[in-house]
Amino acid sequence: MVPMENNDTLSRRTMVKLGTVGGIALLAGCPDDDDDPDDEEPEDDLEDVDIEEWEEVDEFYFEGVIEHWEGIEPEFIEGIENPPLTLIEGQEYDFRWVNGDGVEHNLEIRDEDDEVINDYVSDDVSEEGEETTLEGVEATEEMDVYICRYHEETQVGDIDVETE
Repeated sequence: MVPMENNDTLSRRTMVKLGTVGGIALLAGCPDDDDDPDDEEPEDDLEDVDIEEWEEVDEFYFEGVIEHWEGIEPEFIEGIENPPLTLIEGQEYDFRWVNGDGVEHNLEIRDEDDEVINDYVSDDVSEEGEETTLEGVEATEEMDVYICRYHEETQVGDIDVETE
């Protein structure tokens, strides 16, 4: 028991209440790690992108790192890891990318059977900052993914082909 100035003592129940109130006050001042804006991942939900926006695209630009392809352009895929792409059947696209980590990468367009379509394979790039482009990729319904042959588990994004 703790003596008070007026010689009263605090009961154990009062001590518990004060401890609880103090603990709550202490916690109220602590930031929640889940609310840290630096920890937030960019949204990868492209459902809000109108099909007309996809129709205006003729080039995709990515940064390739072991963990993922990161969208750079068009603006609506910027910062998204392995952004799902919507292509318009018959339209031609360029897939440009930069090596972001100095590890060997390439970019391939494959079908659902994991087969490369029409030799759509970029050059291998292994120097950080080096760029390459896979040009003249004509969108066909068989396209399923864009992928790095060296990091198939992490560097892979879905392709959806729409008909006009």
